Order: sequence, then C-alpha cells, then structure tokens
Amino acid sequence: MVEAIGTYSNKGHVREKFADLRKRVNESPSRPPLLRHDGSSSRSKRFLTADDVANIVQKYESGDTTQQIGTCCGVSKTRVATVLREQGITIRRQGLTSEQVSEAAKLYAAGHSLALLGARYGVSHTTVATALRRQGIQLRPRPGWR
Repeated sequence: MVEAIGTYSNKGHVREKFADLRKRVNESPSRPPLLRHDGSSSRSKRFLTADDVANIVQKYESGDTTQQIGTCCGVSKTRVATVLREQGITIRRQGLTSEQVSEAAKLYAAGHSLALLGARYGVSHTTVATALRRQGIQLRPRPGWR
C-alpha cells in the first residue's frame, strides 16, 4: 500500500509546472479567431430556399450533373440527388454504357489508369473500377501498394 501512495503523492513539481503554464497563457495576448481563407463555405447543413430547389431542378433538367450542381450551389452531390428525388425527379443513370465498358477494358489492358478512364467518360475512377470488376477484369495494384 505504501508503494502505491508513494507513486501518486508528492507531485508538487507537476502542480508548479501547470501553475506556470496557466500564468503564461493568461498573460499572453489573445489571438483573433481563425477564419477561412479559401473563400469556400461549409457544404453541410446549408438551408435551401424554394428558389434554390427550383434552380437545382432547372439545372438538372437542362443536363447538368449532380456534381456540377452541387459545386455551383455549395452542397454535396448527394444532397442534390436527395432534393431531386424529393421533387419527384428520376435520377439519370450513372455509370458507363456497355460500349464504354468494353472500350474501357481495352484501354485499361493497354495500360491506361482508372483515373484517366474516369475522366474520359465523365465518371469517377471507382465507377470504372466497379464496371471492370463486373466484367471479370483483375485490376492492377495501385502504385506503391502491395
């Protein structure tokens, strides 16, 4: 029992260090709050007005993608899709056509990257990877990964 008490007692030196730190913090000049410097606003929890919703619907019906609309309106593409569904609009099929998958398979086999193929077809690299896997194509390991 004496060993346990000895371990946890007589910590005056620690108390003195904390007292010194508290004193220095209190004496230091206050700093202004940190501000966002990139000019972007938070993409989450943004309230959408009726005009915002109408704008989203109009843009989508004119052919813009959910990603493009989200970037323009300051919300995520998932939020855009949710708004569209709430308005009774069917989301356009995402992904690649069978012809695009066939071409992507040939290009991938020739050494093209998933990122390049995604950019070519206007989809993410993961969409291309999923389509290729469904075709039974073994994907190359990512550079630097084992």
